[in-house]
Formats: sequence, structure tokens, C-alpha cells
Amino acid sequence: MNKIFVPFAAIVSSGIFAYSYWKEWMAINWWGEAANRYPEKEEAPYFHASEELYLKVLLFFALAFSVIFLFSVYYSFKGKWKAVFFCFLFSMIAILVVMINGAIK
Repeated sequence: MNKIFVPFAAIVSSGIFAYSYWKEWMAINWWGEAANRYPEKEEAPYFHASEELYLKVLLFFALAFSVIFLFSVYYSFKGKWKAVFFCFLFSMIAILVVMINGAIK
């Protein structure tokens, strides 16, 4: 069970976040879409104040989740289950950091 669930969870959790952050970053940087920022709202996170800072935060999390995703895939093919579990753990910690980052005003 662990040899199926943990690699699946590690790959999917980090992969979905990597995809969403890369998609948003590329859409703003390369495809000319407007950033979804709300600087006038009081409950908006701190990085909504500037588009440059918003893009840096998007890029940072895209890179972090991409690295976790790549290591998860690599260690899954190698059969190193402890490393895959640590990738899953790092993915969950990164998701917690995303939530804390979004809560900082």
C-alpha cells in the first residue's frame, strides 16, 4: 500500500502546485495576462501590493514545488521509498508555507 500511495501522493501534491504556479507565472510574464492582485483590499496578502513582488513569490513557489516534484518522480523510479516519503513530507511543508505566506498581511 505504501509503495503505491506515498509516491502517488508525493507526485500529485507537488505536481499540481508546480503546474498552477508555473501556469500563473507564465501567463503574466509571457502571455500578457493581467495579474489577479487585490492591493486595495485590506485582507489581501502583502505580495499583492506590487506586481514585481507577486511574480517573485509565484516563481519561488513554482521552483520549490517543481524541485520536489522532480525528486519525487526520480526516487519513485529508483524505489527509494524513504526518500519518496521525505519528498511527500516536504511537499506538505511547502503547502503549509504557501498558506502561511498567504495569511501574512
